[in-house]
Amino acid sequence: MSMACQIMDTSESGGCGCKIPSSVLSRILSETAAASTASNDKVVLGFESSDDCAVYDAGDHYLLFTTDFFSPIVNDPFVFGQLAASNAVSDIFASGGKPLIANSIMAFDPEQVPVDQVTQMILGAQSVMNRFNVTIVGGHTIKNSQPLYGFSIIGEVEKHRLKQNNTARAGDLVVMTRPLGVGILANALKVGVLDQADIAAATLAQITGDNAFGRVLSACDEVSSLTDITGFGLVGHACELVGLGQLDIELDTQSLAFYEGAESLAVAVTGADSGVFANIRKYAQSVGYQAELALARKFLLHDPQTNGGLLFTVSEAAFAANREAWSGHSPDMHVIGRVLDGTGRLHIR
Repeated sequence: MSMACQIMDTSESGGCGCKIPSSVLSRILSETAAASTASNDKVVLGFESSDDCAVYDAGDHYLLFTTDFFSPIVNDPFVFGQLAASNAVSDIFASGGKPLIANSIMAFDPEQVPVDQVTQMILGAQSVMNRFNVTIVGGHTIKNSQPLYGFSIIGEVEKHRLKQNNTARAGDLVVMTRPLGVGILANALKVGVLDQADIAAATLAQITGDNAFGRVLSACDEVSSLTDITGFGLVGHACELVGLGQLDIELDTQSLAFYEGAESLAVAVTGADSGVFANIRKYAQSVGYQAELALARKFLLHDPQTNGGLLFTVSEAAFAANREAWSGHSPDMHVIGRVLDGTGRLHIR
């Protein structure tokens, strides 16, 4: 086994695909939430909202807090570090804020993962944190058979710029900022049907990109809801937009963008125990497929994304007025649907 392959070969499942299935997590939280007797009237949003960040009222502004870590989806440790950092700061941007400081969370087996690979992971993450002037102030590292890397991050946001994931409005457009298919490509790398050298440089730049565009979106009052697409796939995070049950979303699959090669690989590399199937089972009661949909495309709708793009809703007039300027920040932006009055369902056509 070459050193370049060890970091991924020691992981059971990669990226946000290693998340506990949301159905299991929901059950755990429902059975443990009542055990907490602590209360703090300065907590604006906690775990009960399924939002991207916890929000704390600090007086004239809000503090944002998030934690995210996962196992490798690539063999290149520097790229893994970039993904770990970009994915973690994404939650801050998806809430409309800016990241301030971070603690690292790392686990690896020193007998399996060489020190130079760990160094490259840290350097990759630092290259992202430097871009946003985020200071890594500490962290915690343990020995573990499966390598894990990520961060807990504190950020801040002006109160009027805070964005949530469940405040969409009927009539709004649904917009996605990055292609889908990270999990499919990661599975293809894992099973050996794809090599990282086969992934185009432009695709890799998108996958390791950042969601700082969320900070731009937070300045627009007509952006009614905002989140990032991660472990629960496009469908799961779209379901969050209608989480209060008074709206529906109609998604147009012909408007979706996929990473090069993801659609052709989707069926071949998706196993029954994958995050894709966990997501399909979780959201089956909330989704209606209005047209015959190819299996590969259905898999991509539910594909767990690591460092996925943003998903937001905005009035049609505001989108038309800002589209040119916003495209400069997010050239892969696509309108993929519309919010309707309803009962909390997704209609996929």
